[in-house]
Amino acid sequence: MNCVNKTKELLPAAARGAKAMAAALRGQAAGRWTLRFFAAMVVLTLAARGTSGAAMARVSLVSPGRGTIVQKASATAEITAGESEPLELPAGVTVRTVYAAAGQQLKEGDPILLLDLEELEDELAAAKATRSKQEAQLAQLGASTAPDDSSVASARQSLDRAKEDLARTDERTAAEVNEAKAALAPAQSARDEAAKNLEELQGQTDPVPTEEELAAARSALEEAEAALAGAKQAVSAAEASREDSLLSAKRSLENAENALAQANDAYSKAQTSASLTAQTNAAEAESLRLEKEKNDEKIDLLASLVEAGGLVSAPRDALLTVCTPRQGQPCPEGECLQLAKEGSERLVRFSLPAEQAEKIAAGLTVTVTQGSASAEAAVRTVELTEEDETGLVTAVLPETATGFKAGAAQTELVFSRSAYDLCLPVAALRQDTQGSYVLTVEETKNAFGVTLTALRVPVTVLEVDSAGQFAAVEGSIGGDVIVSSDRSVSPGASVRLEE
Repeated sequence: MNCVNKTKELLPAAARGAKAMAAALRGQAAGRWTLRFFAAMVVLTLAARGTSGAAMARVSLVSPGRGTIVQKASATAEITAGESEPLELPAGVTVRTVYAAAGQQLKEGDPILLLDLEELEDELAAAKATRSKQEAQLAQLGASTAPDDSSVASARQSLDRAKEDLARTDERTAAEVNEAKAALAPAQSARDEAAKNLEELQGQTDPVPTEEELAAARSALEEAEAALAGAKQAVSAAEASREDSLLSAKRSLENAENALAQANDAYSKAQTSASLTAQTNAAEAESLRLEKEKNDEKIDLLASLVEAGGLVSAPRDALLTVCTPRQGQPCPEGECLQLAKEGSERLVRFSLPAEQAEKIAAGLTVTVTQGSASAEAAVRTVELTEEDETGLVTAVLPETATGFKAGAAQTELVFSRSAYDLCLPVAALRQDTQGSYVLTVEETKNAFGVTLTALRVPVTVLEVDSAGQFAAVEGSIGGDVIVSSDRSVSPGASVRLEE
């Protein structure tokens, strides 16, 4: 009974047909039993159809039609200024107020930061003290390091004097020897003369010499021999004195030569040491000069900031690409404040799989989004990398794009938009051993109502969009296709529509 009632609810058309048939039979000449037989058959048929309908898959349909298949991709990108230049800040000075943010387009004179004026003045005084110290150190390092050569000059002078002393000693002692030798010859002659006189006197017979004469001759010979011995002794003494004097003078000369050699060696070593010292001083001086240049630049920066009352302003119209200082915090080290150079481009770089990157051509438009800022950028280059099978895409934001800053952003780009006559959801596509197909619904009318049957229609998939939701197909699709069902549906199966 329940099945009959349910069948009547689901198939009112079939019930009405059965009633019409019963009425027709009643109108005929057939007997009452014949009418009852057919009525029973109708009831049984309707009951069977109701039970079968409860087991049918409920399906939803979609109408294929013209559409556009879009191929697109999205990626996280990095925005950088093509060229930026730092705006110098004194590290460590407290930031009192921050007026601007990265990505802001500034006009010349627009305030960016306000620094603590008292700290700036203290830093300026310290930098000037450092400069005075550096100048004194540079003067000291620049002083001459040449060694003292006075010891060499003194030794050379002593050697010259030793040479002069040797020459004079040689000349003097030679004269003394010559003088002694000159006195020896007369003494020898006088002795020989005295000996001759004594011999002649002794041999004289007429008259015979007296004893007084012989004694005088003998005395004269003795005196001459004594004089000769004294002369010979004088020559020996002169020669010995010459030898001693010359030896002493030569030793003095050798000592002077040794002293000069030692002085020259010491001076040579001093020159080597002085050369090394000079090189070291030159290196230290160069390093100190570089430090002084930086300190001088710091003084100029601090002086200009003190003069401006601690206010840091935009020097020209430019995009503020980097601004990391924070209010109440000291200025960080490094290039924490950067402006885009005049004419500098803002680049957008991101990576895509190689199969997607290969589809991109220069000039393709990329949608760039960063926070609330959005703009269209034009692709400039695509660099494919074989190692990781990716492509690096570089696009350029237009000069009119505002609100962007250096950092992460989101990009989306469309490779292609293709129009097709038949497009449908990917969920409607099916696959079996014979290939791709869709299921259409065929209506069959009979005395008991309308029967819906799933019909297999082969199709060729032309293109699927990048999101994998819609596909373009080619095939003889005569009507709506099944896109979903509450259970598995095979070709030839009876189905019913989702209410």
